[in-house]
Amino acid sequence: MKFKSIRIALFLLFFTGIGIFAEEGMDWIGSFSSKELEMSDETEDQDTVYYLWQLESLKKNIAPRYIRYLDVESYVSSGKLIHRGILFTYNGLRDESVEICGSFNNWDCSDMKRNQYGIYYTIVEPTQITDTYEEDPVYEYKFRVNGLLTYDPENFDKLEDGSGSYYSRFILEGKDTDRQTKTMVLEDSANEERDLRTVKFQIYLPNAEVVRVVGSFNDWNPEHDFLKKDRKGVFTLEKKLLPGEYHYQFIVDGDYMLDTYNPTTHIKVDTNESVSSLLVPERSYALERKM
Repeated sequence: MKFKSIRIALFLLFFTGIGIFAEEGMDWIGSFSSKELEMSDETEDQDTVYYLWQLESLKKNIAPRYIRYLDVESYVSSGKLIHRGILFTYNGLRDESVEICGSFNNWDCSDMKRNQYGIYYTIVEPTQITDTYEEDPVYEYKFRVNGLLTYDPENFDKLEDGSGSYYSRFILEGKDTDRQTKTMVLEDSANEERDLRTVKFQIYLPNAEVVRVVGSFNDWNPEHDFLKKDRKGVFTLEKKLLPGEYHYQFIVDGDYMLDTYNPTTHIKVDTNESVSSLLVPERSYALERKM
């Protein structure tokens, strides 16, 4: 009951804060019906945000697409309200089970959720991001319907699988991939050290000229750590850090800002301003010797 009350309170606080009942509030959150979602093309507007209930209201299966959606229920555990992912759907009104199997889950089949109209759906988190961004991530997949594998009938992009059938394919455009770039602790890099972890600071800022990172790891000195910009507008910097919690900000052409896709923040005591927070965990496995 306690956690349920917290979720309700957060729900009311959030929607009151943005004025969701006002017309401009509805425009901000993306008040689109499930019918409009069904009719829209495969490239979603970066500013459109869907509700989970819209997926529950889908009456037809649609081609896969990259979407942003609001999930209030998971906010307490995840700390995020707006999530991103690739929506896959299948019309299984007369089917008992539908799963999705693909390159994004090592071809292990995962259950899809069935709504009241018999539409099965799932949202795959877009994690297939290459370091160089030389190619757009490709998602190959099939549906397993009542135990039998089949391709996506709504997706015209399909290739022969070598056994007389097809597998479907979805290509996530680079502009979407770049926008969700975030700082992360790497599991492996070219030069790993036993007691240190490699942190990759990165942010998508195609219009910026100079980006630096300041934080508790460099005494907030703006002259120490400059990020390098690639051809797609992604700034990156790898640093070796000891396990622990760190606070940081980016300096973008002289202006301080939070890490866009890091939802964890902290109040810096001496300045009373918000800064991004990153936990660098202890290594959970033995470091292998590189040849």
